[in-house]
Amino acid sequence: MVPAIRAYVRGLLTDSPRVDDAELVVAELAANSLQHTPSGEGGHLSVTVEVGPGRTRIAVSDSGAGDWSRPDATETLGDYGRGLILVDALADKVGHDITATGQTMWAELTWTEA
Repeated sequence: MVPAIRAYVRGLLTDSPRVDDAELVVAELAANSLQHTPSGEGGHLSVTVEVGPGRTRIAVSDSGAGDWSRPDATETLGDYGRGLILVDALADKVGHDITATGQTMWAELTWTEA
């Protein structure tokens, strides 16, 4: 599923100078959803991509319980967490919302229009 999601985002942002960053961000968010929440066991997962002039917002919603904390960049030796550190480094804004049916992780990327 993650390769299809990456291709979807790449197709939407082909002309963006941040297409590689966006593809990596969505891959990390989707992989985390599938690996660490009930979404990976047949639950719900959705990806929303909003694109505007000089910006995109990528949101991955899943069936998770809402447990999340901002990753600590100094803790890179653990089994997990480096993906979210990467998302945090690449995105201009990162957030987490708890919803009625699970949670949504989102990231915003911006760029200067030519």
